[in-house]
Amino acid sequence: MKGGILTLWHDLWEASHRLLFFLAGVSAITAPAVWLFPENIGPERIAWHSHELLFGMGGAAAGGYLLTALPAWTKQGPVSPALSKAITLLWLVARFTAWRADDLPLAIRTVGAAGYFAGLAFILAVALASARAWSRFWSVMAATALGVAAALSSADSPVIQIAGQNATPLLFVVLIILVGGRAVTAFTRRWLDRVGVQAAPRDRAWLSNAAIGLVIAAVCLGVSEYEPASGVLLLVSAALLLVRMSAWQSWKSIRYPALLMLHAAWTWTPTGLLLTGLALIDPHQIPLAAALHALTMGAMGSMIVAVMMRAAMIRDGSRLTVNPTMAGAFVLVSLSAVVRISADWLPAVPLDTISLAAACWIIGWTLFLWSFLPSMSGPIRRPVLSAVLSTAKTPAETPSPETHETRHPFHLLGIRGSRKSPQSGAAGG
Repeated sequence: MKGGILTLWHDLWEASHRLLFFLAGVSAITAPAVWLFPENIGPERIAWHSHELLFGMGGAAAGGYLLTALPAWTKQGPVSPALSKAITLLWLVARFTAWRADDLPLAIRTVGAAGYFAGLAFILAVALASARAWSRFWSVMAATALGVAAALSSADSPVIQIAGQNATPLLFVVLIILVGGRAVTAFTRRWLDRVGVQAAPRDRAWLSNAAIGLVIAAVCLGVSEYEPASGVLLLVSAALLLVRMSAWQSWKSIRYPALLMLHAAWTWTPTGLLLTGLALIDPHQIPLAAALHALTMGAMGSMIVAVMMRAAMIRDGSRLTVNPTMAGAFVLVSLSAVVRISADWLPAVPLDTISLAAACWIIGWTLFLWSFLPSMSGPIRRPVLSAVLSTAKTPAETPSPETHETRHPFHLLGIRGSRKSPQSGAAGG
């Protein structure tokens, strides 16, 4: 028994995504569960619920993905267990400071809230600079922006807190466009080639780049109850993403559930931007709270669960298989967003839609955790988030990264240098 626990402890830190993805799922469950506590226990419900969805769930998922993709970007070995432990500890510190925010000084709250993202940005910056992978420095800027947003969320001013919480979902949308746009198109092209479809999907990435610029401009202008200028920018960005997606031949992914989930999850991004744009222009027709839930529960929740589950999927030949538990998790998470949006948009519905949405969300993420548990131990199937089959030897035959170490600046961070294939990281990023 002792040996089994030690083995599990060792396996957890062999890949950064293992515990961070699991903690993202746990945070997704606990964020709405705060409503089950008595009001005099814990922090203010609405603020903590929103904060943990964004920085707890979203932060852990983003960190797990970026650190898993890092070896493929730098052509170096995976992040070391020591560094994985350090970044996970920073995430846990951030959760503690958020829970005890009312009892802590502003300086401690700010450092605790932003420390995780600052550490993530530092790791990415040093590794990418050492490898001269300048084209991937968007990941450093994304982590830095989220760190700034997390710091603002700990401010004493309610106005600053609300402004930060309203803008942060759009920062995650930018990350989804950057990561999801590349991944969905790459996986779709590979799948269509595999099944013999000659016409590859046309991809106009410049549309996403333009949409990102408009979303960032909208954040700079402000996201509050009535901001028509920001609303127009978000409407145009949603239109650009829909035009880009129209050429992806999404309907052809219906025979490949693992790919279909990514297409369905991506659809939430332009949908959420469309609703948020309309809410900023006319909040009386579409409440801003409903639109923001389309971004957090819809775009963020569905894309995060679709991507993270790829790390737990079993390969059957050249494709990833989706078991019923995984399918149920994705459907319930997506359904919870639909139900939650209707709670603000259609107040006359004769149901407690908020409770129903919370139930769907919690059950969906519980199913995710159950399906993810087997992937937290044992050999790591690489590349982690892709259906590409590695041409390297099996894990039992592959020498450990330490046997190929070379001295380079990564040793300062505990990142293991390796001459392994770039397939040692995540694909599609």
